[in-house]
Amino acid sequence: MRHILSALLLSMLSLSVCAAPQALNRIAAIVDEDVVLESEVEQRTADIQYQYRNRQQTMPPVEILRKQVVEQLIVQRIQLSQAERAGVRVDDNSLNASLTDIANQNGLSLADFRAKLESEQAGAYQQVREQIREEMMISRLRNKRVGDRIRISEQDISNFLASPQSAIALESEFRLAHLTINVPSEASPQQWEAAKIKSEQALAELQQGKPFFTVVTEYSNAEDALQGGDLGWRKVAQLPNLFAEAADKLNKGQFSAILQSPAGYHIVTVIDKRGAQQMLIKQRHVRHILIKPSEIMSLEDAKQKADELHERLLKGADFAELAQTYSEDTGSARNGGDLNWVSAGDMVPAFEDMMNKTAINGISPVFESQFGWHILQVLAERDQDMTEQYRRSLARQALYARQFDEERVNWLRELRAEAFVEIKDGSEAKQ
Repeated sequence: MRHILSALLLSMLSLSVCAAPQALNRIAAIVDEDVVLESEVEQRTADIQYQYRNRQQTMPPVEILRKQVVEQLIVQRIQLSQAERAGVRVDDNSLNASLTDIANQNGLSLADFRAKLESEQAGAYQQVREQIREEMMISRLRNKRVGDRIRISEQDISNFLASPQSAIALESEFRLAHLTINVPSEASPQQWEAAKIKSEQALAELQQGKPFFTVVTEYSNAEDALQGGDLGWRKVAQLPNLFAEAADKLNKGQFSAILQSPAGYHIVTVIDKRGAQQMLIKQRHVRHILIKPSEIMSLEDAKQKADELHERLLKGADFAELAQTYSEDTGSARNGGDLNWVSAGDMVPAFEDMMNKTAINGISPVFESQFGWHILQVLAERDQDMTEQYRRSLARQALYARQFDEERVNWLRELRAEAFVEIKDGSEAKQ
């Protein structure tokens, strides 16, 4: 999420930030019981056009860009609606932490960041704040719903570590981009044929020397099309099998033939590749207190209780005693909340993110995860040589990342197929 948000915020931070287009009240699309307004499409399109000014790539034609933006907003609206119905919430502490992180990436304090945005356009900070809140809600929903679909057994891990691919996965990393032409769930032969023809047209343009980024934005209908399909740095085992097999045969700058999966057609390119890094892992010795909402304690009451405990800790109360008395993580409470040494990937993202931000011997602010409200303390930090336990943890992460990408695509396709969508531009809604 953050790389997308950073790109948006960098454009807003520029001294030559483009003015927001005049609001249009016309409906661009109906999405279940919600709507996408033309003003949203115009604003998102303007943001993307602004970002292209600082890129080397050629911007796709306006009509293609608009279709991509409309589809992006539709999928975003579906996910946000699902998050709201599921009761996904982002507390102010988590939101402020993300805003501070993004501000720091731009060399600013949160106060300076807010002042900068407001100096460019009145109300801009609140608008960005709500955009980030929505992105965080969608990210939390996606992590939970997609994560629930993934099953990795100890035997799966053992099989992976025994395979030749594991050695490659622990050594090689690729930065890939992909062009994907998804087909709807239960697509007809005609729809598959249309997608194949479109993928062949895209491949032909690549073979003629057209930049991969440009072809992706013109042809791909994947969620990350407007970012050029960039998947970032990943180990081989963290890629879908189809992409991993293709990438292993490509040199930097080369692109694959057309690849077919149950979701549609794909073309991948290797942006860059790099060799192994030393397998040292940073571990943190952590303890925590967990307060969980329940039938007799609302989310707000749980937060208030956590805030009271946090205040007592700041005044010098003993962390272990409070954890033993109040923490609802029964596994660690009896040990004063001690979680022992924690490695990257061991904890849920919200916990790991806060753990990494907390100073040694410092007390974190109260923060929320899918389990409830936490307070944590980092007791120490160390670099540990890779052990068999870490190898298994790394294998689990690799298998999880691979399955997550595949299941995320399937989940989004299912959401899109189940939603009622009517695009109000005279074209037929894509189901």
